Amino acid sequence: MIKMIQHFIECRNISFSYEKFSQVKFSYENGKEVLKDVSFKTDGKEAVGIIGANGVGKSTLLRILVGLELNFTGEVLVEQIPVTKKSLPEIRSKIGYLFQDSDNQLFNQTVYNDVAFGPRNYGLEEEEVEKRVMKALGTMGITHLRDKQIYKMSGGEKKMASIATILAMEPDIILLDEPSIALDPKNRRALINTLNSLDYVKLIASHDLDMILETCDRVILLAEGRIIREGITELILRDKELLEAYGLELPLCLRGYQGRKR
Repeated sequence: MIKMIQHFIECRNISFSYEKFSQVKFSYENGKEVLKDVSFKTDGKEAVGIIGANGVGKSTLLRILVGLELNFTGEVLVEQIPVTKKSLPEIRSKIGYLFQDSDNQLFNQTVYNDVAFGPRNYGLEEEEVEKRVMKALGTMGITHLRDKQIYKMSGGEKKMASIATILAMEPDIILLDEPSIALDPKNRRALINTLNSLDYVKLIASHDLDMILETCDRVILLAEGRIIREGITELILRDKELLEAYGLELPLCLRGYQGRKR
C-alpha cells in the first residue's frame, strides 16, 4: 500500500488585491495586487520560513491561511479542508496565529486569563483549561508571569505570552508573523529554542534571517507578491547575490566579522 503524503497546507495559485476589498482606502494599497499566483505545500512537521523585503505580501499570506482575508482567488487547503467563510471555525481549531503586534493578541487583564481564553471559549472544563495554560506558560518559560497584568508587561514579555495563547489551543499548525520583534537577546534565544522543540507545522514570516536559519527547514522567498525561490533554508540564505537582488542581506552569522573601519 502506498502511503499518501499529507499536505497540512496547500496553496494553489493564490492572488489577492486590496483594490476591490479594502474598506479603508490607503493610497499605497488601493489597486495593488499584493499576491500573484502563489502556490506551495507543507508536508509533515516541517518549519517553513517566509522571507522578503517590506510589502511583498508575507503578512497577507499568513492572514489568508488563517481566514482573516477571504477575498482571494485560487484555493487554500488546510489539512485538505478549503478555507472558506463556512469552514473558518474548523480551520481556526487547527491553526494558531501570532499577530505581529502583541497588543492585537492580548486583551484580558492578566496573562493567565489571556492564555485561558481560547480553551475556555471551546468549552473545556476548568481543570483542563488550567492544565493547558500552565503547560503553555511552562513551555515559554514564563510561569512567573501567570498573574501579571498585561499593561505592566514589556514588549518581550507580551510576545512570549502571545505565543503561549497559541500553544494552549494545541493546534496542528502555527503561523508566526515576525515573532522575534521586541525580544531582547535572552528571550530571542529562548524563542528559538522553543520553536525548535515544538512538534507542529510552522510557518514563520520574518526579517530576522538568523532566526529563520536556526528554525526553518525550508524557505520561501517572496518579491513583488510572487515566489521567487523556494528551497533548503541554508542554500537560499547563503546566496548573497540572490538576497541582495531582492532587498535582503546575508544573515549576520554568515557575514563574517569585518572589524570597524577607521
